[in-house]
Amino acid sequence: MGYCKFCEKAPVETWFGSFCSDCRKIKNLGNVYGFERTLSILTKCCIRDEDQLERKIMSHKKLPTIPEETDESYEKPKTRKSK
Repeated sequence: MGYCKFCEKAPVETWFGSFCSDCRKIKNLGNVYGFERTLSILTKCCIRDEDQLERKIMSHKKLPTIPEETDESYEKPKTRKSK
């Protein structure tokens, strides 16, 4: 048998098929909802633009501040004894 014509990694479902099972699901979504709508959903959800990338980078650069003083009333969580 051959490989999927879409992902080019997985073997095809049937002897005369062109797509693997996962790519067949993607193709069926395109057939049901329309390929333009499916593409716009994938673009909006999976691809980040420059502004989104900058905000993500800045959020990772901001390190959380840890207070220097700790509360003495804090108790460590009790764990189960291993058998």
